[in-house]
Amino acid sequence: MREPLIRRYEHNYFRGFVVAAKRGGRRYVKYFSSKPHGAAAALKQARMYRQWLLAQLPWPARVKRRYVLNRTGVIGVSRIKERARSGKWFVRYVAVWPTRQGRSKKASFSVRRYGEAEARRRAIEARRRGLAELLQPGATNVSAE
Repeated sequence: MREPLIRRYEHNYFRGFVVAAKRGGRRYVKYFSSKPHGAAAALKQARMYRQWLLAQLPWPARVKRRYVLNRTGVIGVSRIKERARSGKWFVRYVAVWPTRQGRSKKASFSVRRYGEAEARRRAIEARRRGLAELLQPGATNVSAE
């Protein structure tokens, strides 16, 4: 079972768990040794610290602002040319953005249906709305467990 922000750590004579998070370029790290009371107790302490830390820190908004290889000019918006099973080629613009649950959402707009400029505009607008929802102030943090 994978624990968000917690990982098993063994180095030289240390055995235990480490809780690590990064917000605004600053790292928050704390180690919990399993030596005095065992691994289960160390993991329990690490989980309690993680809950406390997540309550103190702002939501992690990792949103890329620019990307060198992007040809559309907008991060998270790409122009895709694919071949369908029938053999026909179709072109579409796809917008992708992260969600608060750590997954990603996407929206696709056909160039045949909307035209090149309108499909691109709709994809950019869809990503902008998705990011606005993600970065909305006052939203509560999602529990890590």
